Amino acid sequence: MRRGITIVETLIVVFIIAILVQLLLPAIQSARAAARKTQCQNNLHQLAVGAQLHLNAYGFLPTGGWSGAYTADPNRGYGREQPGGWAYSLLAYIGESALREAGKGESMTDETLGPGLKLLHESAPQVFYCPDRRPARPYPLENRDEAKWNMIVAKGVQDLPAVTKSDYAANAGDALHHAAASFGGTMWWPESYEALEADTPEWTDTNDPESEFYQTGVIYYRSEVGPEKIVDGMAKTYLFGEKYMDPMSYEDINDIPEFARKGDNQSAWAGFEWDNQRVAWREGATKKESCYQPQRDAGTVCPAVWAFGSAHATSLNMAFCDGSVREISYDIDRNVHRHAANRLDGDRN
Repeated sequence: MRRGITIVETLIVVFIIAILVQLLLPAIQSARAAARKTQCQNNLHQLAVGAQLHLNAYGFLPTGGWSGAYTADPNRGYGREQPGGWAYSLLAYIGESALREAGKGESMTDETLGPGLKLLHESAPQVFYCPDRRPARPYPLENRDEAKWNMIVAKGVQDLPAVTKSDYAANAGDALHHAAASFGGTMWWPESYEALEADTPEWTDTNDPESEFYQTGVIYYRSEVGPEKIVDGMAKTYLFGEKYMDPMSYEDINDIPEFARKGDNQSAWAGFEWDNQRVAWREGATKKESCYQPQRDAGTVCPAVWAFGSAHATSLNMAFCDGSVREISYDIDRNVHRHAANRLDGDRN
């Protein structure tokens, strides 16, 4: 005589399946996390290859731009004359030539953005976003009236609901200032394009070791750094890396306190700013050493302004000037980290 499956037997099977799912879930989650981290590494590799192509074309790595008061200008080419940051200068070398040309010929001084400039600032190419942190799409600017991003050109960007951001930052070495408008010091930038043409420019000197504005990285204020200036060697010097962020700010930078917003409150195309450059600690730095150490994203350690970091569990990804991408542990020795950031401190180990 045939008999069916009893309720008890069914419950036992369901119970066993539930246990198997619980056992498999961590493995599945781990595999997904590894895939996201690999994609993040691939993004950095693509950016590093783009920087190599830029280097081959112009003899120097992409510039860091002028200041946060300026943004990408399709009419001003490459190098020191380009007020926008490194991410913009890379576009033509990472398969985004059409985006690099968007807005060319349009006015940068009109209050309203032209269609090309609007497209550029809302574009959000996937390569600038780590999937372990947030999807590739535009995100809000700092938009509270008392702390709104104030721009000299392309002012219509300030009125966009969301703009292109970047989860990656360029290496500005162990410089004391890695933004044109910084704590305790301000670099020079023109009051307008007209003023730049009418008056003698007073660009800040970043080559004097005795100056507080001395720059030891590879991408910074009006930089044009070629291999000859990377004394420690291309394979030993950071180029780009993941930047430390507060998880509460992933979706909207305005959700965290004002001071802490400064590292992701503008656009990926902005000039020399904390959003797009990070540094290692050096003696005389404005904050405690731990604020400059690579770290996992958190909102309780230090404001997300100085350090490299990521959403990954144990390490972050850093691209080097030779195009390689390596995992860097969060507990890396501070001096090892500093030597990798400084292009000319003589440490090649």
